[in-house]
Formats: sequence, structure tokens, C-alpha cells
Amino acid sequence: MNGENVTTVARSKLSISLGKPATNNEAGFAALTWTLIGEITDIGTVTGREYNTSTHAPVDSAQQIEKKASYKLGSSEFKMGWDETDDGQQLVDAASRDYSIPAFKLEKQDGAIRYFTAQVSKFTEDNGTVDNVVQGSMTLLRQTDTIRVPAAG
Repeated sequence: MNGENVTTVARSKLSISLGKPATNNEAGFAALTWTLIGEITDIGTVTGREYNTSTHAPVDSAQQIEKKASYKLGSSEFKMGWDETDDGQQLVDAASRDYSIPAFKLEKQDGAIRYFTAQVSKFTEDNGTVDNVVQGSMTLLRQTDTIRVPAAG
């Protein structure tokens, strides 16, 4: 209740692997070879589900009843400083040009890890005004539920 268990996003890292985990668990993802995606400035949602609703409207009660229905894992939006020489950004760029499903690893400030797979549906160079750093935008379409590995200790 006093905030001692919350952290900031500072020092978080996002990495990509073009390999597939042998198993969809912590051990399968941990065995992959990872490449850091450099210059990330804004990290999107990487956990949770978005549920659609189904509505039932029996005429005898005039009440519409909503129920949780199918779900999707949702997309994740990221921003970064554009760096065409960064190995991780080069892998993201390549994945944006095909239908592959790379693996991703988000390492958080406290040491917690989030593993997931996703298709790269967008990787764009975003310019701006004279005072802006050239940025990149990336959208990931998550394909698997996120594996949550808590911080040690």
C-alpha cells in the first residue's frame, strides 16, 4: 500500500529472437539467443487480454445482458530513437517485411521478465520538427499469452 512494490520503466530492455522457443514456457524462451532492440523510449502493453462482449436481449425482460466472449491478445505499441545501425532494429525491420512470428523479451527494472511471441505489423520511421529526434514506431501483434517471470528475491 505504500508503493514499495512498484517500479518505474527506467532501465527496462526489449530484445528480439528470430528463433522459436522449443516449449511455450520460461525454459523454452530463456534458451533462445536474444538481440537487444536499442533506443526504446516508450514501451507498450505486453500482458493481458482484450475480451469482446456478447449481448443477449430477451424481449420478455427488456434487459440487455452482456457476457464476456472471445478475446484477443491485443497489440503493443513501441517508440524508439531511429538507429539504422542497431542490430535489434534491423531484426525488427526484417520481421516487419514477412509473416514470421519472432519471440520478444522485456526485462524490467526490478529484474522481472515478460516473454511473448508477436508479428511485427508496423515498423516506421517517424520524423517531426527541427527539435525532434527521428523516431521509429513499432506495433507488435501478440500471438501467445505472455509468460511472466517474477523478479528474483
